Amino acid sequence: MRVKRCGFGLWPVMILAFAMQLSMVAFFSLRASAEEFSDRLSGVTAWGTTSIYVYQQDLSSMKEIGAKEPFQILGRYNDDLLKIEYNGMIGYVKPDNILINLPDVEPDIIYNLTNATGSVFTSTTESGTVNLKLDIFGSQIYYNGDSSLYYDSGAYSGTAASRAGKVWDEKLGRFEFVVPVLFTAAEKISAARELAAADGYNFKIYDAYRPNAATKLMNASFNSLYNQSGGALRLGGYDTGFFVAAALSSHNVGCAIDVTMVRGTEEADMPTKMHVLSGDAVLLDYAPSGRIASELYGLPYNYYSDHFAATMTEDAKKMCQYMIRSGMTGLGSEWWHYQDQEGYMDNSGFYSNLASWYPCRLYGSVEAAEAPEQVTTRAEAVYQLWAAEGFPAAAGDVSFSDVTEYDYYYNAVRWAVSAGILSGSGADTFSPDDAVTRAGFLNMLYRDCGSPAEYASGTGSFEDVSANAWYYDAVQWAAKQGITPETSGIFRPAGVLTQRQMHEYLVRASQSGIELSANYI
Repeated sequence: MRVKRCGFGLWPVMILAFAMQLSMVAFFSLRASAEEFSDRLSGVTAWGTTSIYVYQQDLSSMKEIGAKEPFQILGRYNDDLLKIEYNGMIGYVKPDNILINLPDVEPDIIYNLTNATGSVFTSTTESGTVNLKLDIFGSQIYYNGDSSLYYDSGAYSGTAASRAGKVWDEKLGRFEFVVPVLFTAAEKISAARELAAADGYNFKIYDAYRPNAATKLMNASFNSLYNQSGGALRLGGYDTGFFVAAALSSHNVGCAIDVTMVRGTEEADMPTKMHVLSGDAVLLDYAPSGRIASELYGLPYNYYSDHFAATMTEDAKKMCQYMIRSGMTGLGSEWWHYQDQEGYMDNSGFYSNLASWYPCRLYGSVEAAEAPEQVTTRAEAVYQLWAAEGFPAAAGDVSFSDVTEYDYYYNAVRWAVSAGILSGSGADTFSPDDAVTRAGFLNMLYRDCGSPAEYASGTGSFEDVSANAWYYDAVQWAAKQGITPETSGIFRPAGVLTQRQMHEYLVRASQSGIELSANYI
């Protein structure tokens, strides 16, 4: 088991990584009626796909903001301009060439960016499923690998949370993935989600922006897999370029999402699992034309429905209808892929500005709304500890019936179990959506720091933490480190840990002299 003394080398990363958006839809309630998209723009982080000009109210130019540089949207000024703040300056920008952080404006969507933590791609042959093996920056990446398409620890610098995974979002008051999409794409996705919500569905997004380097890697790897199989992959008439672009993907421009739907706590019935690069997963029957986004752009839903593949399910057809009615464009070879084709045409020339950019830095001065009292689940607690350690490789596999390689926390669970930080909730279950108690989380953190013995003795600080409690040493240690706001009296060890409480713990760690990133506090 990897044992590490805190020594606070852990903490500069950990501040970016502990609390969670509750992804269980059982606690999720769809908006009954749509708030206007414009009403949700205040406090949203945005970036330019290219250098953009900030204007004064009379449209005289004030300043130029470089591509990828974060700024904050204050609201819509008129049909043509957004009011923004940038480094204390108030101005106005056109929305044509900007991306916005989708969770800031669509917080109810479930975000499960598996490519940010461990890529999941498969294909099929006549005899079954094959795994897509990827190689980026010299690191082997498998469908259930320990690394990410987005970063490699040897190629990128900075804290783990600046490379991949969830960061603290002040607007949402929770830790969440950064999901950059074009402003025009966000408007269309929002409209589609409202159509889905009216029928009792929510969206679950598995991918959005993707670096161009990842696209080229995926294409080369998929073609290699095709050649290794002797051309035996089942592609339904499509060639490999339909599944992974050879040079430029709409994902590289920030105008595409890979999306499915959920109802209640279950994913909708779709033709395949997500990211199965195969003819089993196609949206439309193959034809020599009319199957790529540029050819499908502007076509009505009836065109799609007239050409649906035989494998398309009713849920997949409904999602297609929501997307097309909202102005998104489909891709004939993938049921999950939809893009803002108009945005692609307007921004595809700027993709090189974003080539090695993920995830993005959020605008540091966003005002924090009062955080929802969402609970921290076992899955999120494990994931945040894993991120705090820099996404270390996991030893061995897990065989929990309720944890799959399609969960963003899959590799985190593998790591935590192998490192002895925690175990399953039963013989073959992990219970990822169960709430974590205050004592339970501190015990995981204590184990991750090597269970330092010097904090295990002495008089107890809390009258509701007995000396024979399984969490006694962990709570004593956290109190003496100044991690908890309580140092004596009542601790409430069985209390459910909320995201706000977790964030407060980490702020106190910062006040104790641990250096933390100002972008996420």
